[in-house]
Amino acid sequence: MLNENQNIDDLLEGLSSVYKEDPQEFEERRKQIIEQTINSFPEEYRQRAKGLQFTIDCQLRRYKDPIMRMNKMVEIFWEHFALFQETITDPEKILQERMAERQSAKVIPLRPVKDQDDLPAVRH
Repeated sequence: MLNENQNIDDLLEGLSSVYKEDPQEFEERRKQIIEQTINSFPEEYRQRAKGLQFTIDCQLRRYKDPIMRMNKMVEIFWEHFALFQETITDPEKILQERMAERQSAKVIPLRPVKDQDDLPAVRH
């Protein structure tokens, strides 16, 4: 687990050693650190952070090789950084794009069942 007094270099070195010795233990520690970090966020941001982490985990699940996984993480980082930079420089454009992407749902009316005898028999 991560504590406030721990040096980030010591943490990374320790995690590197754990990964080499026991990848499953590394994965558990990784999850704990991420969960601890998200739980330290103000409550109004936690759900969004959990959603982002879920998305990242889904994308990384395909990569078993540590180098490929790291490359994908870097790619994800730069994609999000570019979006952040674009949001800072032209927030109106981003808002307009998001509004244009929203689609309204089409409601399909259901017919009421008049008589149960009219229903086809279900065969097993």
